[in-house]
Amino acid sequence: MDRIFLTNDPNTFHYVTMVCTRRSRLFADEGNCRILARIFDEIRKKHPFKLCSYVFMPDHVHMIVNPLRPELSTILNKIKGKSARLILDRLMRNGSERMLERLYLNVANRNYAVWMTRSAVIDLVSSEFMIQKTGYIHNNPVRAGLCKHPKDWRWSSYRGLHPANRDPIPLAVDRPADWKPDEIECARPELHLSRE
Repeated sequence: MDRIFLTNDPNTFHYVTMVCTRRSRLFADEGNCRILARIFDEIRKKHPFKLCSYVFMPDHVHMIVNPLRPELSTILNKIKGKSARLILDRLMRNGSERMLERLYLNVANRNYAVWMTRSAVIDLVSSEFMIQKTGYIHNNPVRAGLCKHPKDWRWSSYRGLHPANRDPIPLAVDRPADWKPDEIECARPELHLSRE
């Protein structure tokens, strides 16, 4: 994981980019997007994190997350590992030979890789930085020529962040995006140990 700023303080927002192997367009397929969305929900129940904004692009994913505990690398590894297994199973069942060829690795003990090994992570150190990155995330499909307006891209948090939206969204964002002090205290076992 490539990191800028490197902090594990509570209520630290992280801007994360995960890229598909060889920029393969796995998430141009709705089925793969549904798998990834389901995995996000699964992992945030086991390793709580607030999903503040996101976009699934055809060959990469951007998101802003706020983990409850200082375990961002665990969260990313779990998301990537589980989604990779399910997506590869789906590609094999569907006979997606061309995509499997793009994901093929010539590495011992590993035939395929859905994700590039490293994820880029930037800690967002101000509300202005968070607003700027959220705008970047939501406008990514527009800049790529995939839609005319951010609201038209299904696999984005744009509509989920606007109260006027009545359309169903495939992956909900968390509001509020901050953890409450009592939630943080309960999640940090070292606080309990120091009081005994």
